Amino acid sequence: MMAKVERGDDDDNDDDNEYEIYDYSNPEFEVDQGSYDEFPTRLTKDQTEEEIEKMREERRRKNDEFQFETFYKEFMGEEEEWRGEWTRYETTTFLTPPQPPNEMPKLVKPTKSTKTIITSQRHPGPPKPPGQTITTDHITQSEVIVSNEEADESLRKAVSRDPSTNFGYTTPSQSSDLTRKENAKLYWPEKIRTEDFRGPQGCMCVGNAYTTAWGERKDGNKGKGGEDQPWFGNQGPFTKLNMEVGIRYGSIRMRLKLDYRVRSGMKSWGRGLGKEKRLWLEGITVCRERLGVWPTKKEKAFGGPQGAPGGLFDPPPVDKERQDNYMQLDLEGYATALFPYCITQDAGDTGGWVVSLDWTPGKMRYQADRKFLGGRNVKGLRTLELSEVKSEQAEEYRPRKGPEDMRQ
Repeated sequence: MMAKVERGDDDDNDDDNEYEIYDYSNPEFEVDQGSYDEFPTRLTKDQTEEEIEKMREERRRKNDEFQFETFYKEFMGEEEEWRGEWTRYETTTFLTPPQPPNEMPKLVKPTKSTKTIITSQRHPGPPKPPGQTITTDHITQSEVIVSNEEADESLRKAVSRDPSTNFGYTTPSQSSDLTRKENAKLYWPEKIRTEDFRGPQGCMCVGNAYTTAWGERKDGNKGKGGEDQPWFGNQGPFTKLNMEVGIRYGSIRMRLKLDYRVRSGMKSWGRGLGKEKRLWLEGITVCRERLGVWPTKKEKAFGGPQGAPGGLFDPPPVDKERQDNYMQLDLEGYATALFPYCITQDAGDTGGWVVSLDWTPGKMRYQADRKFLGGRNVKGLRTLELSEVKSEQAEEYRPRKGPEDMRQ
C-alpha cells in the first residue's frame, strides 16, 4: 500500500513535465511494508529475523501514527465544526419495484438536500506499554442532521467574501434547539486508532485527500478481530460495505459516501454467504461542507456547472471485464465521480476496484482515486492516489498516455 500524489510541474527547466510520488516531509514516517529491498543495508548478518521484523514493525507503527495525526489535524479537528449540505442519490436497485438483477441501476436524486453538522473528538487512550512511544488515543466523529428550519434560522447575510472562491457566503448566528438526528451509518471505525491506517482497514490520507471504510460481515463482525487474528474482521465476504473519499481545499471540502450491500432473496450462487454475495450500490451521498458556516450554491465550488471540465482529469485503469460495472456522476461545482455499482467478493478474485473524485474548487484541481482490492479483501486499500494541478493548466498537463496507475 502506498500513499502518493502527482502534480503538474511548473518548472520551466523540466520539459518532460514529469509527475512525482509524494514523499512525506519527515522521512521517519515513510511507508514500509517490509520488503528486503527497502530495508537499510546497515543491518549486520548477526541480526535475527525476529529483530529485523521488530524494526520493520516499528517503522510501520510510526507511519500509522503519522497517518492518524494527519487525519485528525487536517480532516477532523476537535476545535472545528463542519457544516454541510448533503445530497443523497438512491439507486433503483433497492427501491420498489426493485431493479432487475444484473442491470445497471439508475440514480434517483431527492428534491431537497440535508443540512448536517459534523464534529470530532479525540479521546485519551490507556497508558502506553513500556517502551512504546506511539499514541494510544482514538478519535470519534459525530454527524448530526438538522432541520432546514434550524439551518435557515442560523444564517444571516455576510459582509465578507471568501478569498478562495471570491464568492460571498453566509455566517452563523445563534441556532435554535430544534430536533436533531444523528447519522447512524458508519463509513469508518467507530473509534479510529493508529492501527486503523493499515491496508486491510481501508483508511488512509495523502496530501489534502483521504479515504475510510467500514464493513459488516455475515457473522455480524464489524471489522474487529480477535487477539490471535486482529485483521480477521477486515476480510469478507461482507453483507454491508461503506466507504468514503474526501478532498479538502482550505475551509471547504467535498466528500463522497458510498453504501454497498448484498441483495437478499436472490438465487444462491457460489459459496461464502450462502446466497447472493455481490455488493450492490444502495446509494451515494455528496457532502458539500464548510468550516463553521453553511455552504451555499452561490459558491462556484459547490454550485458551479456540473461535471469536471473535460471529464476526469486522469481516468483510472479499469479491467475490461469490469467496465460495465461502473457509473459516472457529474456534480455541481466542477466535479465528477466514478464508482462501481456492483462489486464481486469471490475468493479467487485477484482484480481490483476504484472510486474517483475529480473536483475543481478554485485555483487548484484535484483528483483522488481510492483503489481497493477485490475478493475477500475488498475492504482493503491498495493505494490512495492524488492528482493535483492548477485548474488553468489542467488541459496542458492532462495525461495523454491513457489510463494507468501512478509509478511506484
